[in-house]
Amino acid sequence: MGKPELQERLTAAECANRTGLTVRALRVYEEYGLIAPRRSAAGWRQYGAEDLVKLNTIALLKSAGLSLTQIRDVTRSSPETPSLQRILQIQLATWRTRLEDAERGRAITQAALARLNSQHPLSVDELCNVIRSFEMTQTPSASSPTSTSEEKDAEDVIIEPAVLDRYVGYYASHKGEFGFYTLTRDETKLIMQITGQPPVDLYPVGEGEFSVKVVDAQITFIEGGEGQATGLVLRQGGVEIRAERIDAATAEGLRVKLAFRIEQKTPTQGSEEALRRLIAGTRAGTPNYEEMSPAFAQVVQRQLSRLQPMSSYLGDIQSIEFLGVGSAGWDVYDVRREQGSQRWRIAVGSDGKIQGAIVVLTSPMPVSLGP
Repeated sequence: MGKPELQERLTAAECANRTGLTVRALRVYEEYGLIAPRRSAAGWRQYGAEDLVKLNTIALLKSAGLSLTQIRDVTRSSPETPSLQRILQIQLATWRTRLEDAERGRAITQAALARLNSQHPLSVDELCNVIRSFEMTQTPSASSPTSTSEEKDAEDVIIEPAVLDRYVGYYASHKGEFGFYTLTRDETKLIMQITGQPPVDLYPVGEGEFSVKVVDAQITFIEGGEGQATGLVLRQGGVEIRAERIDAATAEGLRVKLAFRIEQKTPTQGSEEALRRLIAGTRAGTPNYEEMSPAFAQVVQRQLSRLQPMSSYLGDIQSIEFLGVGSAGWDVYDVRREQGSQRWRIAVGSDGKIQGAIVVLTSPMPVSLGP
């Protein structure tokens, strides 16, 4: 029947991270009766091969435009679940169709651009064709659990305060150069605050695993000796950021150091040069990933195809002005280019690597870049 040979069981966070879904999506699918992961002795969800096959089927049917209610009705009314081979065959045919649509869209766009480059305006029909070709290549996201009207919040799991206390404390990544994570407990709830950002509630999804609903991120604590976690792993959008536990004195020292930089408006050495190279590399479609942290390099790779056309349109840099240091320790620059102005925030570590960057295009539209 083509069943995959998989004995491994995944936790909710592991399943979300390895499939590209979110923990919330998994919970919504379960609420709709589309999957039914088994539970461990402690009551935590465990996802096996049969669940992954069902998730694959859900993704396929969602890509065809079916709502979760329709998918539930279809799968329940069908006398026999399609085999994995059949599902993969349908997926392969779908990808072929999308490739054909993308190729047609590329040809139409290329022809329109060539006409404009030759100083010929586009007709109404040509403009409509460009829009139609782009819309045809847009597909629903299989990782999006449902429409707004179908959304359901997963039930909250209560964890003993003594267990949550193992995670309370301070954690820092990148040597704490751009702030740190502060974990506190409010009765039976764990709360996380990243320097320069508002606090967010964490929701348990497994042993030592929590989700952040507002940004679809997952937190996994690294268990250590003496009953305390020694670190944490933040997963968001396929990117992993690891942070190690630090003591209160170290956290206070980092806070004081950051406050001094903000007050003195002291830019990180080399941040302007790094920003110039990042903009030039993005514009050319050839950014230097060697001068980026692994996590940030992943983000740039994923967003390059979207950002490169806009950066190319904006043209050369006319001027760069340092404005100060943001609340999280990122340097803030005003960048004026041939076709518009931008407000950049960039984080460059003491090793010279770019840890992150965010850009707001003040004219004509906002764009973001960063983990």
